Amino acid sequence: MAYLKIFPIKVTDKKALDYITNPDKTDEKLLVSSFGCSPETADLEFSMTREMAKKNGMDKGDNLAFHLIQSFKPGEVDAETAHRLGQQFANEVLKGKYEYVISTHVDKNHIHNHIIFNAASFVDHHKYVSNKRSYHKICRISNRICHENGLATSMPTGEKGKSYKENMEYHRGTSWKAKLRVAVDKAIWTSINYEEFLQKMQLAGYEVRQGKHLSFRAPEQKDFTYMKSLGSYYSEENVRIRLAKNRSKVKTPKHLSREAQQHISDVDASVKAVDSKIAQLNSELSTQKLIQKHCDSYRLCRKVIEDCKSAKNPKAYRNKHQAEYQLHDSLKKELQDFDVTKIPSSNKILKRIENLESEQATTVRKKQELQKKQKTLDIIRQNFTALLYAPEISSDLLPAKREPISVTRDK
Repeated sequence: MAYLKIFPIKVTDKKALDYITNPDKTDEKLLVSSFGCSPETADLEFSMTREMAKKNGMDKGDNLAFHLIQSFKPGEVDAETAHRLGQQFANEVLKGKYEYVISTHVDKNHIHNHIIFNAASFVDHHKYVSNKRSYHKICRISNRICHENGLATSMPTGEKGKSYKENMEYHRGTSWKAKLRVAVDKAIWTSINYEEFLQKMQLAGYEVRQGKHLSFRAPEQKDFTYMKSLGSYYSEENVRIRLAKNRSKVKTPKHLSREAQQHISDVDASVKAVDSKIAQLNSELSTQKLIQKHCDSYRLCRKVIEDCKSAKNPKAYRNKHQAEYQLHDSLKKELQDFDVTKIPSSNKILKRIENLESEQATTVRKKQELQKKQKTLDIIRQNFTALLYAPEISSDLLPAKREPISVTRDK
């Protein structure tokens, strides 16, 4: 299991960065990685990002950075696995918006990760908000990653525990929540979209209330029960994920015409293709914003280096700005890794980002339109299946055939 702690850094981030990258603690720095910055110059890069945030009016609060500690039980994981899990954790929490340095310490009997990330985002310059809600969110992410990798989970997620009365009723299966969980699970197992799930809940006798939070009320129950009170597994987001998994298992009825079956397959394939395109655009957008950040920092360092020519004492000036010289070389190498050999203008990079954001918005709208088609086809498929396998109506229940009446006209 992984234990989490998070602290704000308000005075100096350099000392904290020097501590977590100590070679004696990190197997001679073999267990040190970073994102959006170099471990050697991270404090300067953090500072430059915060300065950009300040210019854009986003520099709120006095936090310079945040220090996350992720600790594992003795013998639970090896150093390489802990480092990999820590990187996955940091990437999911920070979503590619904040520079960070991660190190895995092996000098204690329990392996643990240190993650120091900038308080300001280099993407939109917003400050990271650390509070009880965000802490529970990162705990849920850590618990899920641990669970996926066969480790125990123990961090609090903000969910309320059961009272003694509720716990006894839960084990007896007589509590409203226990019954609701069973009904929800059954409705999810037999549904392929959210609307069908709500219909199944109504057919099961539950009253549905959709507001800020989804809630249900059983017959004879006094108050509504919020879905979020059943646990994170029953949140609206996770219900939709479970329904999406059901949808992939549904087979198109063979009795539908070939054209109809092909149309359904084409729409499903189009949604998958659009999802892939959105993921690709997100990756390209993240890369361009990282290049933009590196180019801005490179220009600042370049100016410092050029000012050395007019300095009265060039040697003293260089010693004073040694970090900028080091960062200049580091950024040049990182930009070359992105195949950037000539620094593009700020307007050129901004234009690329705007074009990608426009294409991203168009693709998202296309996905929404396809999902509407998908929903309509789901309803048609369900109705067709229901009619196809509906029990035949007994002939006794059909109205009796009437004999034709002959009409004779008077001559």
